[in-house]
Amino acid sequence: MIIRNFGVVNSSEARIYSATVSWEDRELPDQELIFEIRDKGPEHSAHAEPCADAFLAACFPLAAIHGEARIRIHGQPCPLLIEGLSTAHAWWTSWGGMPSPMPLIETLPRTDCIVPAAPRRGVAFLSGGVDGLHMLMRNRCRYRPGDPAYIGEVLFVQGFDIGKRARDPENARYEMVSRRLEPVVAESGLRLIKCRSNLRHLPSKPDFWQERHCGAALGAVGHAAVVGSAFLFVGASYPISDAVPWGSHPAVDSLFSTQRLTIVHDGARFSRLQKVRDLASWPTALAVLRVCPASAGLRANCRECEKCLRTRLELLAVGIDETEALGPSLVRAELWDECVPGPLGGRLAFYKDLIEPLRARGYNELCRVLERKIAASKEHARGAGGQ
Repeated sequence: MIIRNFGVVNSSEARIYSATVSWEDRELPDQELIFEIRDKGPEHSAHAEPCADAFLAACFPLAAIHGEARIRIHGQPCPLLIEGLSTAHAWWTSWGGMPSPMPLIETLPRTDCIVPAAPRRGVAFLSGGVDGLHMLMRNRCRYRPGDPAYIGEVLFVQGFDIGKRARDPENARYEMVSRRLEPVVAESGLRLIKCRSNLRHLPSKPDFWQERHCGAALGAVGHAAVVGSAFLFVGASYPISDAVPWGSHPAVDSLFSTQRLTIVHDGARFSRLQKVRDLASWPTALAVLRVCPASAGLRANCRECEKCLRTRLELLAVGIDETEALGPSLVRAELWDECVPGPLGGRLAFYKDLIEPLRARGYNELCRVLERKIAASKEHARGAGGQ
């Protein structure tokens, strides 16, 4: 793989960084990879050069999964990132399904490293999900304004879940969700930075995005969007107690850091149910909650996919009977069984945590259905492991 032809377009509304991605060992077409940062902040005009770190972090996983022998990048990425990617590849290889050996990273001769002298600041990703909202809530409890890790800016990305398909950028849905976030942004004194990338339009493989690539992709957007030195917070998807191999992982996300930008995988000590229980005390967050991975049109949540139904059950388990974002929390046992027909996989721990609090609230029939599904999923996992 060769990453070349770096460019930048600046306007009063945005800056767009671009580079051409060419394949050497696969018959795949050249594509332009972009990162668009729609930011009117005071640093906007000062960050004029494309960041090689962003393009390397974005493309390295794809080069690895497609078996490219090398990545030749016409830039000077940070040595800390290069070393981190090498270690991330070792983690991915240990989890299985990753071609070996690792692609060799070739760069232009490195000149002096200049790390901004300005104080670090806190930046985070925010899309309206449980993990990000809980991370922001805990940040406000832990740090004070003026602390370097106090989150003052949040990044909302178009092209990862919303607009992931080249044929449909879902502009209206992205703007709708962005407007829904405004109450949390205002209440928390944040600056929202809108970002867009076409990274998911590059050739990949089934399930590779969520299982290996998404953490590096978040790091890539951070490298492109954040000016100066910062802590970049990424909300944990799974708790340490039930960690599964995943694209965003407590052992891997920090490896996408550089000497300028430190990536923090935050919140892995909390279970999903603990996060929902904490958020129950923040009405503004509950009102803007968006968990749905589906294209629900101009609705934030479809309310009927597996993740929507699971979140409704989590809300029910912590005593929230209805929310503006997801409607009634109670899910009929028949509906849940119908909409979640397959094994639970890595989500098994989320459901096990629900049994005791739901039974305490008297939802015995629902608990019996969940227990049957949990038992069937465990049996399926044992069978798959024995093949």
